[in-house]
Amino acid sequence: MTNATARKQDESRARAGNALPLTGTEPVLPQTTGQEKKSFGITLLGVYVFLLISRILDIAPVGFLHLPMIMLLGLSIMAFSLGDWQKAFQSKVTVFFGLFTVWVIVCFPMSSWRGGSVESVISAVEAFGLYLVIVQLVKNTTDWNRVASAFSYSALAAAVLSFFFGRSIDGRIALVSGTLGDPNTFALSLILGLPFWWYKASQSKSLGKVLCVLAMAPILISFGRAGSRAGLLALATMTLAVFLFSEFKQKMAISVLAIVGLVASGAFLPSYIKARYTTIFVQSASAGLDALTREKLNSDIDSSQERQKLLRQSIQMTFAHPLFGVGPGVFRETAWNERKAKQEAAGSMLVSHNTWTQMSSETGIPGFVLFAGTYFSSLLYSLSDFRRLKKINPLLSRASLYTFASLAALGLGIFFLSIGYGFLLAAIFGLAASLRIVRSGVTSAEQGETAAPAPAEPEIRTPEAILAARRRFQPSSAQPERRVRFGRYVGKSQ
Repeated sequence: MTNATARKQDESRARAGNALPLTGTEPVLPQTTGQEKKSFGITLLGVYVFLLISRILDIAPVGFLHLPMIMLLGLSIMAFSLGDWQKAFQSKVTVFFGLFTVWVIVCFPMSSWRGGSVESVISAVEAFGLYLVIVQLVKNTTDWNRVASAFSYSALAAAVLSFFFGRSIDGRIALVSGTLGDPNTFALSLILGLPFWWYKASQSKSLGKVLCVLAMAPILISFGRAGSRAGLLALATMTLAVFLFSEFKQKMAISVLAIVGLVASGAFLPSYIKARYTTIFVQSASAGLDALTREKLNSDIDSSQERQKLLRQSIQMTFAHPLFGVGPGVFRETAWNERKAKQEAAGSMLVSHNTWTQMSSETGIPGFVLFAGTYFSSLLYSLSDFRRLKKINPLLSRASLYTFASLAALGLGIFFLSIGYGFLLAAIFGLAASLRIVRSGVTSAEQGETAAPAPAEPEIRTPEAILAARRRFQPSSAQPERRVRFGRYVGKSQ
């Protein structure tokens, strides 16, 4: 066989088998990258988050079907069937949130009224179940975007529902019933969805940005009509968080939008709502108002003073019951009984209106520490991910920034609300923790691609090259002849 004939046979075998038979190794084929498949579990999770946050089932006449419970069971089965919980429980958020849920269950037998604690314990377990489902099912950026979009759509849906199914509570707008029947909770739920609309706008083209701005308009209008002073402070905190970490052009845009919002609110909001907002800074803002509006403002000021009393009472209750608290969800009954026992004006049964002291007074100092650990771990995760990904992955960096803004608003907003066992917090915590898991996977993949050396060009070995390689490994007559015995070289040169 001639050299030319052998060379042609080698090349034909290499083309037919897409391999290099003479190299002794199989070729490394490049991995194909395609669009990530949409998962049915993520779709179901998005629908579930939408229903929970928008509270549309509180108005729809299908509440008797218990759809959220059925969907949560189905999602839990999907999450547990995946297995591999290592990444989920490596997160500090998962550890703190899981221990907090366990501690709520531990506090149940110690409750001053076990019957009153049942609902709160069940809500806490279900909330942690939602959190686990999110961190287990969300595997990539596409999954995270879909869940975050569901959260943003839920805020829009709640805002639109308020135009058709809203009710006026002393001139303030909320939904007719359910969790969002309280104007303060309604306002906080609305603004927590705003950062995710900002995120959608940041990754959209011109038309998409316009649509996102139009979608945010009813949210801001409904928020203004709610007249929540706590919500206004939370919105200011959220805007400031984004402003501080934005570039110059974005800061200019935020400033312009803030000025436009202030002018529009001054022009279109009712006089009572505007005066109510000003009571954040001054105790009296009744100049030029009618008698009915002044009476409402005085009631608002009295309400603020009542909340300060509840805050002090909840702190005193924490130190009186430092280990297990008075029991999950029974602060208002216990506080009312204490006021009555002291022969004070017991008044109405009111919650603490502060989630932080709600946790400390109802689950003790350990419960407060675990809850605070859950929140601050989520907050620090989002901030560190934003800084780390700013130059590596701008898309995930923006997602982290807007999640951080939502968490910043949440931390201030819950200072005026008692919602420690609800789904709203679990959804935000889940978005923050799952984004950290997605970030870890993306960073590891990028580092692996950077560190991996470029594959060497395959070499087609000719018969001449094979013969030359064999000659290099054959001992020459000038080399010493050795024998191997028990792993040592012995013998003499010839």
